[in-house]
Amino acid sequence: MNEFNEEKSFDSSIALVSYILAIFTLVVGPLILWAVKKDDDPRTAEALRNVANFGLSFTIYNFIAWLTTVILIGFVLGPIITVLTYVFIVIGIIKSLNGEMYKPPFTLDIIK
Repeated sequence: MNEFNEEKSFDSSIALVSYILAIFTLVVGPLILWAVKKDDDPRTAEALRNVANFGLSFTIYNFIAWLTTVILIGFVLGPIITVLTYVFIVIGIIKSLNGEMYKPPFTLDIIK
């Protein structure tokens, strides 16, 4: 049982704060938190990096979607991506409360 707990061990409260910050500042809050905490614990740094990459990825997706409003498809894509962003944030909050790491779907690995 100790091996299982050690495998899952990371500071889930910091990841939770990062997801809550992502509600208000999709990129800036999680990115600052990752920059401050990245040297503390490798597993926590990975969880925070996932949140920061998620914020960056979905900012790019939203920007591209809203650019495509010129050809009218953006009026459909933009709201879908916006809703998905908040759905994935809520899932991340729930997973963090359960002490699990979560990498949202469609997240690009921009920060290595």
